[in-house]
Amino acid sequence: MKKILFVCTGNTCRSPMAEVIFNSLAEEKGLDWRAESAGVAAVDGRPASPNAIEAVAEIGLDLNDHRTRFLPAVDLNEYSLFVGMGEEHADILRSIGIPAELVRVLYRAPNTDDIYDLRPDIVDPYGGDLNAYRKCRDDILGGVKALMATL
Repeated sequence: MKKILFVCTGNTCRSPMAEVIFNSLAEEKGLDWRAESAGVAAVDGRPASPNAIEAVAEIGLDLNDHRTRFLPAVDLNEYSLFVGMGEEHADILRSIGIPAELVRVLYRAPNTDDIYDLRPDIVDPYGGDLNAYRKCRDDILGGVKALMATL
């Protein structure tokens, strides 16, 4: 089984949501991939954000047992693909020696409700209300589906 590592900043919001969304969809589709997550500035052992837990629970997923992981403490040799939640995370992955061909960025689908919203990245909901986390969850869901189509 191949492993993918989703990477964000604190490993409390975006990358854990991407991890559980990816794993759920991979299981549904019978893909031979498993996701995990870590953060470039995470403190090991903290739980996911309460709003992240709630946002994924609304779509039937569970983050209650998630504990944050600090990227430098992770054995990077276990992974076949690394996905940053933003360009800055991909830059960090490449800077620590991950080959560029193994690094991607998770992009969201264009916002058809707001033609002026041209940001391609997954916006960090940290500190936001539940609606910010729902938006982030939905952006991640679209991004993960697009990523899976390339595996």
